[in-house]
Amino acid sequence: MAKWLGVAILVGVSAQAWSSDTPMGGKAFADRRNPPSYRLLDETESAAVKLGQSVFDTQWVAAGTPKVAGRVGVGPLFNAASCSACHTDGEGGRGPAGGGPAPIALVIQLESPSADVEPSGDPIYGRVFNTLALDGVQVEGTVMVEYGETAGYYYPFGGRWSLRVPHYRLIGLNHGPLAPTTVIKPRLAPALFGVGLLEAVPETAINDELAMQSGGRKSGSLAWHVRQGTRLLGRLGWQGDTVSVRDQTTSAFAREMGLTSNERSSDDCTLAEADCWRQPNGGSPEVSPELLDAVVAFVRVLAVPESPAKHPSESLGSDLFANTGCAECHRPRLPVELPRAGDTGGRGVIAPYTDLRLHDLGMEMADENVSGAKVVSRWRTAPLWGLGYRLSIESHPTFLHDGRARSTEEAILWHSGEAAHAKGQFMKLGPRAREALLRWIETL
Repeated sequence: MAKWLGVAILVGVSAQAWSSDTPMGGKAFADRRNPPSYRLLDETESAAVKLGQSVFDTQWVAAGTPKVAGRVGVGPLFNAASCSACHTDGEGGRGPAGGGPAPIALVIQLESPSADVEPSGDPIYGRVFNTLALDGVQVEGTVMVEYGETAGYYYPFGGRWSLRVPHYRLIGLNHGPLAPTTVIKPRLAPALFGVGLLEAVPETAINDELAMQSGGRKSGSLAWHVRQGTRLLGRLGWQGDTVSVRDQTTSAFAREMGLTSNERSSDDCTLAEADCWRQPNGGSPEVSPELLDAVVAFVRVLAVPESPAKHPSESLGSDLFANTGCAECHRPRLPVELPRAGDTGGRGVIAPYTDLRLHDLGMEMADENVSGAKVVSRWRTAPLWGLGYRLSIESHPTFLHDGRARSTEEAILWHSGEAAHAKGQFMKLGPRAREALLRWIETL
C-alpha cells in the first residue's frame, strides 16, 4: 500500500509541475558526477536510470576480453570506448585550446553528396573518421587542427573584436585519400542536458505557422528525415540530424564506438577496411536491448543545470536580447507534451532558447569538402539553457559546432546569413549595452 501511495504522490507532483506556466526542467547540480533528473522517478524508472548511467560511464572492451561479460565489442574502429569520454556526466565536449591533434570529443563526420533521402559517408572511411583501433587494425588516421586569427576589427561605437578561424587536416590516411567530394564535418560532442524535453516539443510548435503566430519572422527550415518509410522531424544534433534520443544514442554507439544494436546492426567499417572485418564481434547485437533501453532512459530524463549566477539587469538583458533579434531564433519558451501515468500526457513549457529549426548562418560557418569547396550548411538553433552552469565549471569554454569560438561574444560574431541582421544589431550596441547583453546571456 505504501509503495503504491508513493508512486501516486510522484505522479501527482509531476502532473502539478507540468500544468504550471513556470518553465520546467531546471535543477541544481549539487554533484556533477550524478546529474539529476528533471522530474521525480518511480522505483522502476530509478533502477533503469541507475543502470543507464552505469553503462554510460562504462569503458567498453574488445570482444574476447576474458572475465568481462555484457559490455564487450568496442571497435574495431572507434573514437572513444565510453559515452562519458565525450559527454562527461552529460556535459558537452571541450573544443581545442589551440592548434594540434583534435581532442577526443571533436569528431569528424564524413558525408558524400547523394540523391538518396539520407546522404552516405565516404566510400573508404565511412560516416565517421575513426582515430582509434583495436590491436591488429589500422586506425583511419589523425585529425589536426590549426587556427588563424582575424584581428584589427572594431565595433562602430567602441571596442575591438577578432575571430579564431579553424583549418582541419586529416593526415596519416591508412587506406588512401578520401573522395574529393566528401564533406568534412567537425562536430563537438553537444551537452545532453534536457534533450528528452526537446524531444517532447510537439511538431506544431516548430513549424512555420506557429512561428508566424508567435510574432517571429518566417525563417529557417525543418529537418525532415525518413526512417523505415516514416517521415520524422529531426530536432537533436547540430544540424537536426537525429530524430530522437534513441536515434542519437544508437548512432553514437555504432559510428563512434563500433557497437551494434538491434536498431543499427552494423558499425562504421567499410568494404575497403579488410582488417576491420576480420575482427570478432562482441555479440549480435553488442549492446543488448536492456542496456540500450537503460542508456536512453538515463539520457532522456537528464535535467538542465540551473545557473549558479544571478541574472544581472534582468529586464535590460532580456530586452536587448529581443530587440537585437536574437530571440527570433533563440526562442525563450517552447511547449512540451510528456507522457504520464494514467493520463494522455502532461503539458508544460521549457526555456531552451531555441526554435529547433535549421538556419543558414552564412558561408563563414559552412563546411568544406576535401577539395576545399564550401558547402551550404544549415544549423539547428543551438539551445542556450545551461550556459551559466557551463561557464561556472569551464576555465576555457568553447562554443559553436567545432569549438572555434572562445566566448559568447565570438560565437555571436560568427553568425551571418539568416542571422546577419541580429549580428548587425549586436555590433551597433555601445560597449555598456553590449556587455550587459553578454553578461545576461552568460547566466542562462
